[in-house]
Amino acid sequence: MDKKVVFQRLGVILAYPLAYAYVRLVLSFTRTFYIDAVIGEGRFSLNIAYPIFALLFIIVNEIVRRGRRNAEEKPSKETIFWYALTFLSGLTATFGPEEMLSVFAMHLCAVYSVLISNNILLGGKTSGFIPADLIHGFYVKSFAGFPNFFVDWKAFVKPKTEDTTEVSEAAPKKHILSAVIFVIIMSVLLLFAVCFMASIDNDISAFFDSIFGWLCDYLVSLNVEEIFVRLVFAIPVCLYLYGLMARSAKSDGMREKRVAAWLLQSKGKGKTVSSLLVYIAAGVFVGGYILFFIKRLAYMLGGFAGDVPDGMLVSHYAREGFFELVGIMAVNMCVYLAIILMGKSDSDGKFSVPAKILVTLLMLESIIFAVIAMSKLGLYYSIFGYTPKRILAMWATLTLGFAALMTIITVHRGKPHFREGVLFTSASYIAICILSGVLVAIGA
Repeated sequence: MDKKVVFQRLGVILAYPLAYAYVRLVLSFTRTFYIDAVIGEGRFSLNIAYPIFALLFIIVNEIVRRGRRNAEEKPSKETIFWYALTFLSGLTATFGPEEMLSVFAMHLCAVYSVLISNNILLGGKTSGFIPADLIHGFYVKSFAGFPNFFVDWKAFVKPKTEDTTEVSEAAPKKHILSAVIFVIIMSVLLLFAVCFMASIDNDISAFFDSIFGWLCDYLVSLNVEEIFVRLVFAIPVCLYLYGLMARSAKSDGMREKRVAAWLLQSKGKGKTVSSLLVYIAAGVFVGGYILFFIKRLAYMLGGFAGDVPDGMLVSHYAREGFFELVGIMAVNMCVYLAIILMGKSDSDGKFSVPAKILVTLLMLESIIFAVIAMSKLGLYYSIFGYTPKRILAMWATLTLGFAALMTIITVHRGKPHFREGVLFTSASYIAICILSGVLVAIGA
């Protein structure tokens, strides 16, 4: 049998078990999948459900991809990288500083890995279209692909062969799915018949009690009603997951190219704000931050020397203004996005010299804010030690600072560095989660 057909059939067969695994593993509200681990003096529980599902998702997607494209086509380096991030995101949910954040990251990486494994990204590669790519995967491909689960059962139909012999009447074809459904229906009907007979005759009831009593006890211990709910809920999950994988694998990428072209045209039409207005707006932010630095310079630099203003607790000083500084950095990135989306540029899309200067100053101020925020966090950490929220705050600050640096490089080189920003954000989050796990293990 052709390998491609084998992969097609396996993909359809494994779709529902994968969906059930998602419901059972990821949506489990019990501690069934926790294992206790002891490293040094540290004792903690690890939830192994997330990495298990991530691995199953990767395997099934690769099977579906090969069944719908080329059975011999190996995953690209980019695909392997995002597969690894999907698995590591699930793994960091077991020991990272914030479980739900890692689970959210696992979902993002999983959908993105499906798109990149089939080479159907809107920009052709990781680019500024990544929000549109994720929307495309989470909603367009998945929901539009719901019927694929039913349509793709045709992989089990044997191809027609020419037969020169005349047949008066074609014999009905056998189908494995029909046989399975028939056996299930007969089993359920038999169970009802036995129950009715047992309720009438005590001897029959005692006979079946002696034979199947242990089975009833076992079913009670399994919480059959919970299993039934999971079985039902896994049906839409199956349609969603298989729809995402199969529709992505069947795409030739032409539709994605048309959508990307439309987005580029829409982006260009929005660049109607005059350069003078852009200069004034950016200058207001730059000048405002300069005045703020002058007024609060001594106070903000106290974190570097460990000097705390008189009458203020160290804990209060370290916390005060930290999240506001991070918020200002996020605002500055939004200012930059507004400028590039709406402000007029040269015919080749590059910034004018005044715009380059203003954006560079704005991003340099963001980097200064990041350094000051890190000094406050370092002071707090040196006194009060490790907590998951503090290490997440460190990661967010570093990420925004890196984004500001990439923005400066982009403005002066005229080449987008969004790809580097995405890779840094993803890799740094994995690294910060591993660091968090190490700190927990050593009892920090």
